[in-house]
Amino acid sequence: MREIEIKAWAEDPERVRAHFDGLLGPGRPVEKRDHYFHLPGSPVQSLRIRRHCGRMEVACKRASSADGREDNEEYEFGALPSDYGRAVAFFHALGHEDFFLKNKTGWEWNDGDAHIELLQVNDIGTFLEIEVLLPFDCPDTEVGRAYSHILRLLADAGVDDMDIERRSYRQMIFEKEGIDGIQG
Repeated sequence: MREIEIKAWAEDPERVRAHFDGLLGPGRPVEKRDHYFHLPGSPVQSLRIRRHCGRMEVACKRASSADGREDNEEYEFGALPSDYGRAVAFFHALGHEDFFLKNKTGWEWNDGDAHIELLQVNDIGTFLEIEVLLPFDCPDTEVGRAYSHILRLLADAGVDDMDIERRSYRQMIFEKEGIDGIQG
């Protein structure tokens, strides 16, 4: 799938949550535990294992980002949570190394077109993430409509354009932990 996403700082998470609860009904609790891997010497992640809602998802994501807007190719499949250790060993056998961990907890909603999450990410802060999934071969006009829809949802929730975060979570996590070099 093609994932069109924007994330922004949620300076007033209670107000944002109340907005989406009122608009879309009570949010569902969400907790995601992500384990990222990369190839030696690479500054970016190549694979991810996510534990989420009693499931495990394995993903390879080709990410691109400009001005806080992400347009990613994501290849993903599900696996049994009990296979977590085997998946880690498999990635290591393929030559990938552990890269970093990301934990997200909060609330999620769907409006029919967009997936909306209000999340505390590690100890960085609280973010509003909104994504629209599109087929790989969708026309650019659909991508434009997806970004317009996301920006409208952000604005309706009272999130300003200045709150859009242009850095990746990886960059923010490494900055917070004082890690530099290939990981920064």
